[in-house]
Amino acid sequence: MSSDVYSIPVRPGVRSTSDRKLKLFLAVIILILGVQIVWLFGISPYLPLAKITVAAIPGIDEKTVLALAGIGTQSSYVSVNARQAEEALLALPSVRSARVVKHFPNRIEISLESRRPAAIAFVSAGERIFPALIDGDGVVFSVGKDGFREEEKLPVISGIVLEGVYPGMKLPRIYSSLFARLETLTNDAPELLATISEIRINPKDYDGYDLTLFPVHREVRVRVSDDITEDTLRYLLLMLDVLSARYNNIGEIDFRTGTASYKEAYSG
Repeated sequence: MSSDVYSIPVRPGVRSTSDRKLKLFLAVIILILGVQIVWLFGISPYLPLAKITVAAIPGIDEKTVLALAGIGTQSSYVSVNARQAEEALLALPSVRSARVVKHFPNRIEISLESRRPAAIAFVSAGERIFPALIDGDGVVFSVGKDGFREEEKLPVISGIVLEGVYPGMKLPRIYSSLFARLETLTNDAPELLATISEIRINPKDYDGYDLTLFPVHREVRVRVSDDITEDTLRYLLLMLDVLSARYNNIGEIDFRTGTASYKEAYSG
């Protein structure tokens, strides 16, 4: 039994033409990829930004934000220093936090968080008195009537001597915990905090301080420690109602020791 093997001859020109077409196709692909890589990494980051997103805060417009961040019409991804821009924005007294994010290759995102008042203090300048807004970090971020909104029912802080007050001034660290608690109450229980019209700080002889609270609807002073929370404030107001209903001539209630004691109002 025999088998015959047949071969089909291929002309040399056909193979060489196919090889040339394949090489040309690969060369075009590599060229396109190379151009895209050069554009993406070598050109686009140096061109003016394609998109700038700004989440500003009340009182500061987008133009001011960009100017402080050092971002102009010709700024590029490469030329913008995010950390320096954040530091410049944080220099604004009303800005609590600033975030500048660069999105490669040509976008910038800026977001600001404003300071929110936790209490009000009144400061004097010459013969005039101005309200100063203080936030939960103990920073005086606004001085004068332009920063005061009457609809905000915030307690007035007294007992602190404030000299040379200016927007951006931070109060001594000893008061940090007090304003942090007031901020928590402002966020979580504003209706509860609104029952207190004034909080007087009473420095102790050696270290620390305690507080005197002045309720809005009762002419009774309440002495407490420096720890004001939602639970303790609810308890104090409840006890104030109970004692005021039982005794007619209460001038001050003292809760500093954990048990309530009271003094009669002066009548003379």
